Amino acid sequence: MLKILVSDKTFVQEGIVLKYRILGKTGLKVSILGFGGIPIRRVSEKEAVAVVNHAIDVGVNFIHTSITYGDSATKIGLVMKERRDECFLAVKIGGRTKVEAEDTLKKSLEALNTNHIEIAELPINASEFHNVMAPNGAYEAFERAKDDGVIDFIGITSHDVKFLNDVIPTKSFSNLITPFNYVATTAREKLLSVANKLDMGIIAMKTLGKGGLSNVSQALRYVLNQDIDTAIVGMNKKTEVEQNVSTAENLHPLTEGEKHSLQQRAAEIIKANRLSSSGAVL
Repeated sequence: MLKILVSDKTFVQEGIVLKYRILGKTGLKVSILGFGGIPIRRVSEKEAVAVVNHAIDVGVNFIHTSITYGDSATKIGLVMKERRDECFLAVKIGGRTKVEAEDTLKKSLEALNTNHIEIAELPINASEFHNVMAPNGAYEAFERAKDDGVIDFIGITSHDVKFLNDVIPTKSFSNLITPFNYVATTAREKLLSVANKLDMGIIAMKTLGKGGLSNVSQALRYVLNQDIDTAIVGMNKKTEVEQNVSTAENLHPLTEGEKHSLQQRAAEIIKANRLSSSGAVL
């Protein structure tokens, strides 16, 4: 069942009213279209600031970035100087030990010009899980930061859907980020159902196959019509923001013809071995 859309008339720009959903147990009311920070590393500082500002202007209030994404966090930080209270930050914080995670968190806060982030996302895979969760592991740093009010919630991000299925019953995380598009559909088989039963926030990434899916509007509608909370989409042009916001604003189900077309396209991509394990379409 599609998650309830929450109306919010606060964000209105030139007739655009974006839709919002509650991000699971976090209670955060997030725009169903999130801003993915990776692509702005490929444009100038001036262009990046303009794009991020434009996204916020039209109602995008969920921004995802990491200091591992080149200068993405630094560019977003320039906007946060003036607009921190207008959005939620979800930041991927690397490091496997407590010390490493603390250092990465400190550098992330400095880059983003803030002393607080809503969600710290722990990037992890199955082979690292035990050490990360053990005493003096990265998770301990996250818990300490949460106790200190530096972060509000601890999330997990992984390309391994099977691993996420195994981990989420531990209830150690409030939300998850997973690859999900009309070609990479593994998450639909079990993950979304289990995560929703646990009231976890669900954030879709690679929704456009890391740029490999050309039918952008249909690809985005496919994901937004699933039982997720928000989809982070990388954007570095105002036109991309406008196109994606328009799709999210006017969200309606795919027609049977559109579904069939996407199924055919997905089959072609898989047959050509163009789907990577990360959910990107090559």
